[in-house]
Order: sequence, then C-alpha cells, then structure tokens
Amino acid sequence: MKGRYRYIIGFILITILCSIFLASCKVEKHTGEEDMKEDVIINVGGKDYDILVRSENISNIVVDLYGIDNATSIIFNDVVVVAVEMAEDATFNDDVKEMIMNTVLENDVMIRQVFITDNKKVFDQIESIIESLANGRPYDEHVKEINRIIDKLKKE
Repeated sequence: MKGRYRYIIGFILITILCSIFLASCKVEKHTGEEDMKEDVIINVGGKDYDILVRSENISNIVVDLYGIDNATSIIFNDVVVVAVEMAEDATFNDDVKEMIMNTVLENDVMIRQVFITDNKKVFDQIESIIESLANGRPYDEHVKEINRIIDKLKKE
C-alpha cells in the first residue's frame, strides 16, 4: 500500500511541475510578413504605435490597388502622405490619385486630407521615418521633416 501512495504522490508532483513549466512557456507563432512587421514595432508605445499601425494599414490597402507595386505612408494629425511606386505598365495620373485618395478616406475615418506622390525621394524619406519610429525614436523628432514633405506636396 505504501508503494502505491508514493507512486500516486510522485505522479501528482510531476504533473504539477509540468503544468507550472508549460504555463510559464510563451508560444509565439510567426506565419509571415505581417507578423514580422509587428515584431519590428514592438519598441514603440502608445500614440506613436497607433500612428505606425494606421500608416501601415493605409500602405497595405494602397499597395493592393491595381497598378501599384509598393506604397508607404505617414500620418500627421488628420493628414496622410502616401508615396507609391507604380507597376511597370501603369501610369501615375489623376485617376490613380483619386482612386488612392478615395480608398484611404474610406478606410481611415480619422484622415481628412491625403497627399499622394510617386516621387522616389519622398518615398525613401517616409520609409526612413517609419523605420526610425519602429526603432523607438519619438514621433516628435520627425514633425519638421513630415511638415516639409507636406509643404512640398502642397506646391505640386
């Protein structure tokens, strides 16, 4: 009888220890590019994180439009700047701008004004800002640069 209780008590202790061990383990599953993008912006908190997520969402919906190979965007208050790279056989024109603007306004109700460009330099500037924000740099450090981009696009 004594041996049987030792066996039962041992089994219970092992079960409890295994449960504690498994409960302390964190399982992470990475299935693709979106998961990796979330990992990139883990150093960002609060308001800056929300801006990055909204910007990424806008870029994703724009790049899904016909004729657009790549898109990046940055939000400033209720304004968004969207820079695109067109597909080889597509032309950047007023119809494309209107399609992008309508898509953005339909998908982000906090946006009131959309500036759109296919300027490679602006595309690279926005990508640089997004990368800096993703690496934990504060949004406030980029306000002047974002305003310069907006002012440049207002003149176009």
